[in-house]
Amino acid sequence: MDELGQLGDRNDVARSEETIPLDAEKFETVCENVEAGNDRWVGAFVRDDDGRIVLVQNRWSDGWVLPGGDVERDESLREAVVREVREETGLDATVERPLEVVEQTFAWDGATVSGHFVVFEARCDDTSLGDDLGRDDEIADATWFDSVPEECEHRSLVARYF
Repeated sequence: MDELGQLGDRNDVARSEETIPLDAEKFETVCENVEAGNDRWVGAFVRDDDGRIVLVQNRWSDGWVLPGGDVERDESLREAVVREVREETGLDATVERPLEVVEQTFAWDGATVSGHFVVFEARCDDTSLGDDLGRDDEIADATWFDSVPEECEHRSLVARYF
């Protein structure tokens, strides 16, 4: 059984589903990625000692999102989340546990394609955010929050764990 399947068997990991409508161009990009085997994504709910969480703004979203992204070939989900947090925030996070597996279905004009988004809880001791965020100017900003901002994608998911 693979890593994703093992998470699905755990009672302490929530499972949910969401459908995300996309425009034609974004849908085509997701389809190409899924067909190439890139159907798993990770996100990190990173806390500091004061209970704040870090969120990022990226070029594809209108609001704040959890740091995270694609799982690369031959990379575990945990390895991917540590790498993505470092790339997008400059933080060295310690992954504590998986929180939720979200089956994401992307839709456009009656067509769908699916993958899985795995959210991990993580902590970091040094809260200094990096200056060089993301690859190819992917990340516009990273900030610590005391509460869930109004303009937060996956707001209900983030609020469940805040």
